Amino acid sequence: MIKRGLSLGVIMALLQISPSVEANSVLNLSDTHAQGNTGSIPSVTIWPGMGLSLNFSGTGEHIIKAWLDDPSRLTLDFDTPLCGSDFNNGCGSTTIIHLRRIHPLKFSHIPSTATTLLTVVTSSGSERKIYYFLVGYGSGQAKYVAVNINRDPRPILQQRQNQEQATRARVNRIEQGLIVARGRDTSQRNGQVFQRVEILLAHVRGGMSFNDALRRTNLAPSVLEQLEALARISD
Repeated sequence: MIKRGLSLGVIMALLQISPSVEANSVLNLSDTHAQGNTGSIPSVTIWPGMGLSLNFSGTGEHIIKAWLDDPSRLTLDFDTPLCGSDFNNGCGSTTIIHLRRIHPLKFSHIPSTATTLLTVVTSSGSERKIYYFLVGYGSGQAKYVAVNINRDPRPILQQRQNQEQATRARVNRIEQGLIVARGRDTSQRNGQVFQRVEILLAHVRGGMSFNDALRRTNLAPSVLEQLEALARISD
């Protein structure tokens, strides 16, 4: 009975500890925050006996340079070799930095500080970005062991909203031009064209692109341009 009670106690202890560690094991940061575009740079903490991995794979970029202002307490490692200007030997695809805490070292002319700045330079094609992390040192149990840097969805959402707004505005112009064209064409000789334009507008309002709707209705782009011109003249 004692042995069974001890086993149950150990299991209960594991159940109490494990979920809290797993739930807080990874942080997620947006690339705009890590670049300081939100007005502040993120702070990360490294605990004794537990390193910290910074994962940039969510940005679609590769790390080409990284440095610590105070290297006396940390070592830097990477998932693949940094290239610099040489993209041979499997380098050029670095996406993860691993920071490992060590016993403090003494460097001449470099003061040891309570926190340090990690600067990371990434590349995506011809574009370069710079990320900043204020690194601190914790004590006790680690609260997280990795940080994922991901693309900020807000610019993408804003771009999508702008595109949707532009599409709605164009649909309204074409519809207005269609009303003007029907009023001028009393003979109804273009009735079939007007009908196909109505079908096109219904397709676009349903989420189809203008190009796909043009192909579906067999209309020439010039038809829409003429209707938009009529709408502008009538304003």
